[in-house]
Amino acid sequence: MTKLAIRILLSALVFTHVLPHIPGAHFGATFWPEGVIYGALLAVVAYLFDWVLTAFAIGTLGLGVILIVLGFWFIPAIQLQILAHFFPHYLSFNGWGSATISGLIMCLVNLLTMSRREA
Repeated sequence: MTKLAIRILLSALVFTHVLPHIPGAHFGATFWPEGVIYGALLAVVAYLFDWVLTAFAIGTLGLGVILIVLGFWFIPAIQLQILAHFFPHYLSFNGWGSATISGLIMCLVNLLTMSRREA
């Protein structure tokens, strides 16, 4: 539970302090409460997206795993685009390039907060 809270807070820091410096990425809110809320929403979107990827891998009898492995760096960008689509008031991207760069930074946050058990 502590790792999840740290992940949400670090995501909120990235939303509020790093994303505005990426060309094409826009987050116009403060750390509290919007940044923390968006960090929590990103955690929910990532959790649900993992279930979709699992169903895709099982549904294709394992062939989908090849696509997932080849495009693993693009998955956080898709998650951010989904979040921006449903909550465009504060978060938006001009294109997939800025979403991919932002997603890679969020992926770094996830790697930093991943427990040894998950690795």
